[in-house]
Amino acid sequence: MDGLKITREEVGGENATLVLKVNGELTIPFAGEFSAALLDAFDGAGRVLVNLEGVSAVDITGLQLLCSAHRSAYGREKGFAVEGLSNPILDEAACLAGFRRHVGCAVDVGKSCIWIGGYE
Repeated sequence: MDGLKITREEVGGENATLVLKVNGELTIPFAGEFSAALLDAFDGAGRVLVNLEGVSAVDITGLQLLCSAHRSAYGREKGFAVEGLSNPILDEAACLAGFRRHVGCAVDVGKSCIWIGGYE
């Protein structure tokens, strides 16, 4: 078991982006830790970028937390982006769980769903 490690880095000057770099397991045992990091990031930044390139395992809980983060960001009028969705582990989990889409879900009124289309 790798565990989960989340590092924070502020990028840019004024209107900085807070980057959360996620390494390890984005799975149910670590859901509380990931959720807390996301909420803290939204409380302190206008834009949050989650980097998932270092994820070594993901389950449905991790995928759902990413969707929830997107909805929370939209509701708080914060910027939200994800990089690393081309990570083979994430790609396979998203495909198997039915997260890859051609259009966003019903709550994606801003047309910014992270699962639409290809990779970054």
